[in-house]
Amino acid sequence: MRPAAVRHKHVRLNQDKLDRVKSALGSATETEAIERAMDFVLAEQEILKVHRRVRARGRIKRLFS
Repeated sequence: MRPAAVRHKHVRLNQDKLDRVKSALGSATETEAIERAMDFVLAEQEILKVHRRVRARGRIKRLFS
């Protein structure tokens, strides 16, 4: 597996949200907070893929609409 490409990005972010994410994740830096938040999103994506596959087979029932 090749190493991940790291690139400098210049983006505009809501500072209040970034501060809250940094605090919620216990991150030391803003970069670490963003990286960890992206990891959470990617992990959630994998969980949702599995849920969709299982639900397609009819094994999960909706309890709430």
